[in-house]
Amino acid sequence: MARPAFPSEDVINFRVSPVKNRPARRILFSSILASFVFSISQFGLVRKLCAQPQTIEEAVQRLARRAAALPHERRVTLVWTNHGAVSVQRAEELKELFVTQLEAAQIHVAQGEAAPALRVSLEQTPSRIVIAASVPGEGASNVVIEELARNLVGNDERRGSLLRLDKELIWQSDLKVLSGALRGGTAGEAQKKMLILTEEALQVYGEEQGGWKLANSRAIPGVRLGQRGARGQLLLTDENAQQVGILLPGKRCEAGWADDSPVVCAAAGPDWPSGKLLASPACGVQTWLLKSDTTDWTAEDRLLLRNSSAGRDPAPLAELSVPGPVQSIAAGPDSGSATVVVRNLSSGNYEVYRVALACGN
Repeated sequence: MARPAFPSEDVINFRVSPVKNRPARRILFSSILASFVFSISQFGLVRKLCAQPQTIEEAVQRLARRAAALPHERRVTLVWTNHGAVSVQRAEELKELFVTQLEAAQIHVAQGEAAPALRVSLEQTPSRIVIAASVPGEGASNVVIEELARNLVGNDERRGSLLRLDKELIWQSDLKVLSGALRGGTAGEAQKKMLILTEEALQVYGEEQGGWKLANSRAIPGVRLGQRGARGQLLLTDENAQQVGILLPGKRCEAGWADDSPVVCAAAGPDWPSGKLLASPACGVQTWLLKSDTTDWTAEDRLLLRNSSAGRDPAPLAELSVPGPVQSIAAGPDSGSATVVVRNLSSGNYEVYRVALACGN
């Protein structure tokens, strides 16, 4: 029988040579490694997706736990700001949830006392709801952030209030200001006027070339120099547009702000107004009350807008943060605005803001 033809040994050795198999082994190993890396990356992506909060409540709870882990005191003052991310009522519910989670982590939220500020802000972008918390640190703030897609919040939860408050800084001074008020120009006079009440005088400014120029200043009888916690309030009415009432501790004064008549005072126990009523035809027939949030003179403040006919302390319909305690809320140039005096805690200056009621998105 003829012997089958086999390749020579040299050919066999050549085909099974380890040297010749190295490229194949490298290709095989590279494929396995790439598949492994891809699997790990996909697993990490899935874990990341799973880790994202699916509800705004979950995001707030997670943020509270992370904020509690930041280096700060065990007692904090919570400064909560909602920039239209959710409705005001929804924001209040989330705030309560945040506080509950903080308390569970042994972080006490102080009320009406000095404590380091824990600031929380709710913001919205075209696609996301972003919730950030920060506490002061050495040279910088420590910040933690949670976010989720806006479509996870739901349209019914993001409808919000159609009302909002806008503020405009119009004047500031390093001298103490008790109250301020803005008045539109009188009949036949387009120039606006700004009234400033200090501890010693009633000052009237006229608007000129984008600034304010002092028109006249009249002393207040019975000056109270150095009185701690001095308080004052300017009162303007449409019924007597040329007169201004001045509330001071233990007395009430009257003056004609459009002339040089002296300030006349009489002893009285004034009934301090709780805020300022605002109304705007563009926002409907409702009247709203604008008032400050706190009586803590060492902390930042908020302006709250409430339904004036909804009983005692209803939920605010809009809010606005200011950089220090509110000193007074007086008349603005129209029925839909107010003049708010704030003591800026960072600069120490007294700032006068025009705060206006606005409607719509």
